[in-house]
Amino acid sequence: MAKTQFLKAQWNNLLMLNYEVDPDILKSYIPPGTVLDLWEGKALVSMVGFMFLDTQVLGIKWPFHINFEEVNLRFYVKHFDGNEWKRGAVFISELCLNP
Repeated sequence: MAKTQFLKAQWNNLLMLNYEVDPDILKSYIPPGTVLDLWEGKALVSMVGFMFLDTQVLGIKWPFHINFEEVNLRFYVKHFDGNEWKRGAVFISELCLNP
């Protein structure tokens, strides 16, 4: 059986701003079973802005949610599944703007 793709879209005009923060600031946001994914020993937070284009959720183009701007604030975590480290992002805030 084919795996269902949750989200399909193009990301255009991507802007990513990374900055170092005190890891203690992020403690309350870290999901259970994960740890901060540090870069050169530093905890980074990113503000990412981009255009979502031709967006589909579960294969459906939802009216008014196909082409829009998004800005999000995120940081990075990792989880050891017993064999390898898997990386992910934790979203603190997302803002989507329809034209």
